[in-house]
Amino acid sequence: MRLERLDEAVKVRADFQGGTITPLLIKRGAQEVKVKRVTARWEDRRGAHKVHCFSVQAASGDVYQLEFHSGDLVWKLNSVMLDG
Repeated sequence: MRLERLDEAVKVRADFQGGTITPLLIKRGAQEVKVKRVTARWEDRRGAHKVHCFSVQAASGDVYQLEFHSGDLVWKLNSVMLDG
């Protein structure tokens, strides 16, 4: 496995239901990555705003670490661990 550290804004299709955020699809430029499952979720604080953090696994086995910044409603991709 190879870890790529990133800090890039991405587009994410997510389900906001029952007070829970569930990422479904990550769009990086022309690449679309379907989320197979959420492997972990936690919350952090940056100043006065909450940051919702996720570790998600794609069908390929790659693991992505995402953040949703509630203050400015921006999704960030922090890293991807590539399988293989």
